[in-house]
Parts: sequence; structure tokens; C-alpha cells
Amino acid sequence: MDPAHTLSAVSTLEAAVPAVPAVTGAPRSLSHARLLAASLGLNTVLGVGMAAAALTFHQQLEQLSLRAQQDAAANERHLQSLAALADQSTELQAGLVDVRTAVSSHAREESLFLKMLILKPSLDQTLARRIARSVQSECLLFGQDPNLVLAIMVTESDFNPNAVSNQGATGLMQVMPHWKKVLGLQELTEPEVSIRAGIQILGFYQQMYRDLDLAVTAYNRGPGPVDGALVRGASPANGYAAKVLGTYEKLKSFDVAARP
Repeated sequence: MDPAHTLSAVSTLEAAVPAVPAVTGAPRSLSHARLLAASLGLNTVLGVGMAAAALTFHQQLEQLSLRAQQDAAANERHLQSLAALADQSTELQAGLVDVRTAVSSHAREESLFLKMLILKPSLDQTLARRIARSVQSECLLFGQDPNLVLAIMVTESDFNPNAVSNQGATGLMQVMPHWKKVLGLQELTEPEVSIRAGIQILGFYQQMYRDLDLAVTAYNRGPGPVDGALVRGASPANGYAAKVLGTYEKLKSFDVAARP
């Protein structure tokens, strides 16, 4: 066939076949829009959910913080209550100690009072109580044994506050006049003055000799004769210490007998 006729026929055929409309991109654009909308909706939902979760978490944090503050305040009140109870307990214990001390001190004074009446039944009771009170307080102050002080006192003066020896020793504890200046004393016939001075002098000799027999002997004879006898290798004993310590043991035995 002639090429020219062929081209003509093709052209005729093309003209006879109706034209098919071209497929546009509208469906694809619609799909993208729907996906975009869905994505936006999902993001919105997620955003709202996260915001709600954040709000809830924040509220929970606030509640926990408030509860912690309340617990801390409760603990502080509890600690204050415990501290107050501890203070009250300390005060009560101190009060009990004071009561026990007072009762114990009174009991010891009463014991000394009775011991003096045993040693000297005719002793004036008012004077005996005055002596007992002074001996108890001064012995507690200077760390001395009240039984020993009473033993020296009854041996020295027989509980006579106005007693004066041939050597000038005066009062219940027969204190020599030169001690008035050394210890700054006033009236040696006053029971309290004599008792305090005698206890101090006895303590001085106890520290000097570190021996009770020698200390008691020096209280009676003075340190000069005691030291002189010791230097010569002789005994300074003159019977005084034996008498005092015998009475001392007797007074201590009353304490043992009184124990339950």
C-alpha cells in the first residue's frame, strides 16, 4: 500500500475514534488531604492526652508536696511533744532526786541525833538536833564520815559546846585558838563554827599522814609530838586514837544493824 494512503487511513481512524478524557490527579490529592486531616486529628488527640496527663501529673505532684508538708508539720509537732515530755520527765526526775535527797538527809540527821542520845542520854535534844544537822551538812561538804566526827566530839568535849581545856582548846571539837586565825574563825563556842573547823583540821591531818590512827592522834596531840615520836622510831600513840576509833566502830555498827 502506498504510504500516503496509509497515513491517510490512520488519520481517518484517529478522527473516528472518540477522544478518551485524560485521568486527572484529583483522587490522589483527596487521599493526601484525608491523610493530612487524620494526622492532624491524631496529633490533636495526642496533644490533648499529653496535656491532660501532664495536668494530672502536676496535680499529683502538688498533692504529694502538700502531703509531705503536712507529714513534716505532724513530725515537728510530734518532736515538740516528745521534747516537752522529756523536759517534764527531767523535771520530775529532778524533783524525785530532790525528794530522795531530802528524805535521805533527814534520815541521816535523825540517825546522828539518835546516836548522840545513845552516847549521852542526858544531852539536850535541841542541841543534839542542831549538832546533827551541822555534822551532816559539813561532812557532806568536806567528804568526811559523820560517825568519826561524832566519835571525836564525844571524846573531846562530851558534846559540850562551852568546854575549854587546860591548853585553851574550845568548843565541841576542842579547836585550839591558833586555828582561829588560820581558818578565819569567830566564836569557837558556836556549834556550827566548831564543827566546821574540827572537820577541816581532821581532813588536814588525814592528808598529812595518810593513816587514820596517826591523823586522829595528831588531832589530839598536834603534829609536832607525832612527828617527833616517828623520827625517834617510837609510837606516838597515847590511847586517844584507840578510844576514838573504838567509839567510831560502835557508831558504824548501829548503821549495819539498821539495814534490812
